[in-house]
Amino acid sequence: MWERMRCDMWPDGREDHGPEIAAFFAGMGTEPEAVLVAEDADGHLLAVAELSIRTDLPSRRGQAVGYVEGLFIVPEARGQGIARSLLLASRGWARQQGCAGFASDRSGRIVIDRTYEKHY
Repeated sequence: MWERMRCDMWPDGREDHGPEIAAFFAGMGTEPEAVLVAEDADGHLLAVAELSIRTDLPSRRGQAVGYVEGLFIVPEARGQGIARSLLLASRGWARQQGCAGFASDRSGRIVIDRTYEKHY
């Protein structure tokens, strides 16, 4: 199911998704560094957040920043607060990694979570 979600997020890289997921589980991949998921009560995958640590963000060059590379929620589970929960958990993961901030790319814009800096 994770592979199917990746295909929906990034259809141009379909042939790479399976090998990248296998590398992640084998501990051989470099990205994503972490993956958070949401499941329903029956264990069906509802959402996935792929996370990395970046040091190349223009406003934070050279600083480690937790970064959401991809976030996908199955259509039937949208509007239930799953994205918010995954983003809060992702921010917590970035803090645990010692990151100086937390960001995501939304429609080509880099968004830095300013509240993260104040509470870290």
